[in-house]
Amino acid sequence: MAINFSGGIKDKLLELQEQLRIQTSKGIFTRFENFHLTLAFLGETPAEKLNLLFRLMEEFNSPPVDIVFNHIGCFTHSRKELWWIGSDPESPGSLLLRGIHERLLSRLEEGGFAVDKRPFNAHITLAREIKHPLPIVLEAPEIAIRADRISLMKSEHIRGILTYTEIQKVVLSSGRR
Repeated sequence: MAINFSGGIKDKLLELQEQLRIQTSKGIFTRFENFHLTLAFLGETPAEKLNLLFRLMEEFNSPPVDIVFNHIGCFTHSRKELWWIGSDPESPGSLLLRGIHERLLSRLEEGGFAVDKRPFNAHITLAREIKHPLPIVLEAPEIAIRADRISLMKSEHIRGILTYTEIQKVVLSSGRR
């Protein structure tokens, strides 16, 4: 489940990503169409559980959240770097988003879904498996986002290209699809 962004927000993310790209020798860069913020990762979900998942989404309600992404970070695992832009974890928007995340996980677990228990870090992936000859220097712009819907995304490779497709959404505050 994810928060998707408008084209204008994605344009700002792409500009930041380009600043990263020119400082790297190698990397896998998030495609413009795939920029999103993951709220809950479900993995492979059997088709027979989709209706239950849709119902859980329809029952979920929360007001929209305004969040500002304003700092750059890097996760390193097995000497592979994943670069992202994130939100101050103690900012009001991040705290509200963390609450949504926790309530979503709780609802999903009640419905019998396995959920990822790693600590929530509100971030948008810019690139992964980055290699760079010199230290990377990026200035984080302030990117303000209004999270007003949650989307259930399908992830698949189409002709060798990772593609995310929205298959269900819930509008925050009204609970409507």
